[in-house]
Amino acid sequence: MPRLNAQSLFKDNIKKLFLSIIKKEKEDISEEINWYNKWFRSREFAAPITYMPVEIRYGLGFHGKFSGSFSSPEVGDIDNWIWYDQDITQLEQGPENTVGTSLDIDFGLINIPNKIMNTSWMNFLTGFNYRSSSIFIPKEIPSDWKEGTSISESNIQFKPELTEYLITNTIQWQPFNPWYINLRYGYGLAYSKFYYDKDIETINVSPDGSGTSMALGLGFRYIIDSGKSNIFSIGIDFRHSYTKINKINDPDNTTPFNRFDLANYGLYLTLATFYGGKKTIGDEAKIIYYSKDYLTAKDKFREFINNYPNHSNRYRAMNYISECNEKIPYQIMEQGILYDDIGETDKALQKYIKAKSRVVINDTLIIETLNFRINEIAKKWMNSAELLLDKKFYKEAYSLVKKVAEFSEIGEKETSRYKSYIILEQGKKLQSILILGKAMEKYSIALEMNAKLESQIMALQYQAGIQLVELADKVDEFDEIILAKKSLEHAKELSSGIGSRNEKLLDDLNDKLKSYENYKSTMIIDYEMSKARYLQAVARSPRLTIGMSLPLIEDLLGAPHDKIISNQILDKEQLWIYYLNDRQLQLSFKDFILFKIEEI
Repeated sequence: MPRLNAQSLFKDNIKKLFLSIIKKEKEDISEEINWYNKWFRSREFAAPITYMPVEIRYGLGFHGKFSGSFSSPEVGDIDNWIWYDQDITQLEQGPENTVGTSLDIDFGLINIPNKIMNTSWMNFLTGFNYRSSSIFIPKEIPSDWKEGTSISESNIQFKPELTEYLITNTIQWQPFNPWYINLRYGYGLAYSKFYYDKDIETINVSPDGSGTSMALGLGFRYIIDSGKSNIFSIGIDFRHSYTKINKINDPDNTTPFNRFDLANYGLYLTLATFYGGKKTIGDEAKIIYYSKDYLTAKDKFREFINNYPNHSNRYRAMNYISECNEKIPYQIMEQGILYDDIGETDKALQKYIKAKSRVVINDTLIIETLNFRINEIAKKWMNSAELLLDKKFYKEAYSLVKKVAEFSEIGEKETSRYKSYIILEQGKKLQSILILGKAMEKYSIALEMNAKLESQIMALQYQAGIQLVELADKVDEFDEIILAKKSLEHAKELSSGIGSRNEKLLDDLNDKLKSYENYKSTMIIDYEMSKARYLQAVARSPRLTIGMSLPLIEDLLGAPHDKIISNQILDKEQLWIYYLNDRQLQLSFKDFILFKIEEI
């Protein structure tokens, strides 16, 4: 077989091109995450927030909106915020008469979509809200408001105090782990007391009012400790509410208006606690994915799908798994190249084969690259096998070729050729110890496997023939005579002649064979004649019957193969046993007379 040549310049160029592509990819240790993914999908696989027991807000706010200039703001009759039922002096408030505090509490918020559908794309919580608020500095009501009423002598001020009960809905958006944005909407009922008696420094129970209230809130939260089961957060909220006190309860007829509206704007400090919302193994898988460890990422995405089969972003995890399947062959191939670089070819080959088995799409680039790398290793090992063959390390060379045959057609085509040298070597060993017949068989097998051994095997067969010639005149056994005869004839075929002495020896061997054949024929005739005489004697002999004596049976069947005597002194009871092919003939005697015949 010709030696394996080096790769052509064209293939070398392909190799350099493929390797340059791979090395260029290896320089980037992680994939770049686009801005949308960072801001809107950084926690897309997080567990939903299931329950928020309480969220407390406390802060400052003001009613209405300012008018006038920046240097002298006023809060007056803004869009008819008080509806009067008689022609009287309108209430004019300054900014100082609108500022106050508020306590706002949400409690019992439940993620209803997650509760019903066991999934939640965004944390949507529904619960109850309680709010109470009042202003710091009340405004003196005009004197004509009190004329003719029961409070005409009292020092009364307008100080609306609100108590609200709302159904609140909260949406929480958490783009990053330590903080989230909170958006709230609430709607419900409001109750108000608004006359403050300055003399006794208390709010009057009557008159009062009720109506509806709407609230909007936008806040920023920072998570204090995410390691606990119930997570705490602090933050600030910007809140706007609009309250309509459109039902005035005034049994003493002390108010000149029948409705007032309060638009409130406030800034609040917030403390909240909630359950859920933690990152899952899916978020971990995503980080690993972008670090280009697609094998690990795929396993973790699968685990995420098993743990959260109804998660709203389950389909995204499945997309990541599909992308991992496409990129895993490249990752495995890179590992193989690293092994190749440090000379661990076995490990590199296993990586290349594994990468090839993981290709799930018709990616011609990676398939051609892997085939090229595998063929390079196959040719390298075949060159090594050829060197071993030259050094007569036949078993080692054959083992290496069989190894190549497991992954390459190059090895499959050469397996028989390399094995032929092992069989040839076995024949040489047999010939060296003069087991020449077996040696000839080995030579024939080796020649069938490798036609290029013909000249070498012919020389060995000729040498074996000469050896047999030297041994032929010493043999007497029939098998040895036949072997010597065939060897002489084979030697005669290989050469033009074997000499007069050997010709004479061949004639002698033929005579021996003829004598042996005559002897064997005579033996066969004698055997057949004796067999016939035996059958005739058996036919004429008496039959075995009950009542026959010991001497008569011994004359008929001969001495038994085994004998059992129950009383060795008197010899009254005996059992004679004759062993047939696959049975036993048992004869029982009593007082030296046969009384029982059994065939077992």
